[in-house]
Amino acid sequence: MRLFRLAQAAWQAESLYLRRTSRGYAVQAGYGAGAVVFALLLLLMLHIAAFAALVPGIGPVWAALVVAGGDLVLAGILGTLARNPPRDPVAEEALRIRQAATSQLSDGAMRAAMLAPLLRSQSAKKGLFGAAITAALVGLMSRR
Repeated sequence: MRLFRLAQAAWQAESLYLRRTSRGYAVQAGYGAGAVVFALLLLLMLHIAAFAALVPGIGPVWAALVVAGGDLVLAGILGTLARNPPRDPVAEEALRIRQAATSQLSDGAMRAAMLAPLLRSQSAKKGLFGAAITAALVGLMSRR
């Protein structure tokens, strides 16, 4: 029964981890989309500034450059926010629980595999020999 509870705990922790990290990635994608929008607006404003530079007078050029500078600042801020992955303590704890549960699950399965020949054997001598061989094989397989 303990193996089933550990497997269930690992499954629930994995589910929680995936839900929480996917939510973080969605927020990160939203910031990235915002950065793309402002980068496109920056290009648009730079084009307007170049056009306005051709028009005599100084007013429209400086106004367009100020707007383009503001877009550049906003694109930089949103790009920086999108680049840094969110830190979710609940997701990290779920990951630790999943790792602990799967570790205990594999330990329990190895113990069961080592004890099975001992329990099936007709004599204690053959059972101990089978358990020793099984333990050696499981130990070699778990190191890979």
